[in-house]
Amino acid sequence: MFFGCAARLAALLMVPVAVLLASCGLFHTTSAPAGTGQEVLDGKFAFIVSQVDTSPTFGQARAHGVYLIVSTAVRNVGTEAQFFDMAAQRLKDSAGRTYSASFMDPPFLGEVNNINPGLQVSVKLAFDVPPGVRPTQIVLHESASSHGAPVKLTQSPSPSPSPSPAPPRG
Repeated sequence: MFFGCAARLAALLMVPVAVLLASCGLFHTTSAPAGTGQEVLDGKFAFIVSQVDTSPTFGQARAHGVYLIVSTAVRNVGTEAQFFDMAAQRLKDSAGRTYSASFMDPPFLGEVNNINPGLQVSVKLAFDVPPGVRPTQIVLHESASSHGAPVKLTQSPSPSPSPSPAPPRG
């Protein structure tokens, strides 16, 4: 009789424990990364990457290699002001290497990088990478400890030269 009650009690406790574990992110699944122009969520932030460019400089700073500049919209989808941490953002290249952002424009968003609820800001994140690096994705984070939201990157094409006019037919 005692073992029957204990088994029922254990079964009743299993359901809340399973729900708790699932809500803690222990069974976190990842889907394929979104692409440029698609919204991704991580925590209280929604991100949309709009453009990827390169430049030897960013503001007054000169890159050791080249700056890979990722233009991103960041929107606070939460109910309280949220801190945006430039250093938590990660760029990955085709060789599997990971880079941290070196600079951000604007350098500060409001009071110490806080974004108020419902507001969206546009930022440019500059990553100092070796010349010739092919970026494959950026992982955007609410904080350094969040899972992050991967976005596949496609670099803006370099302007192609204008085609030369056809020779006149005679």
